[in-house]
Amino acid sequence: MTSDRADVFREQADAWIDENPEAWRFMTIQALKSAENRRRFGIGALCEVVRWEMRNVRGDEFKLNNSYRAAFARRLVREHPEIAPYITMRKSVLDRLEA
Repeated sequence: MTSDRADVFREQADAWIDENPEAWRFMTIQALKSAENRRRFGIGALCEVVRWEMRNVRGDEFKLNNSYRAAFARRLVREHPEIAPYITMRKSVLDRLEA
């Protein structure tokens, strides 16, 4: 993935967050709870929990693109640096954008 593509994914992830504030709030709360309890977690598992919970609320029309995971993880850390020691992240081209 080139950095141009990474920019697109980050922009799309940000747009998804703007369109789904309740899902982002839920994701953030779950990440903060894990960090508070000193439990490591991965963004993939967190996204699956969000899918499950939001489908119970909004039905099958709720969508969450796996391509946004790296952008979500990095935004969570940017917004809440205290979770950084607890979230596991793979290397991503997005890391160059964050630097």
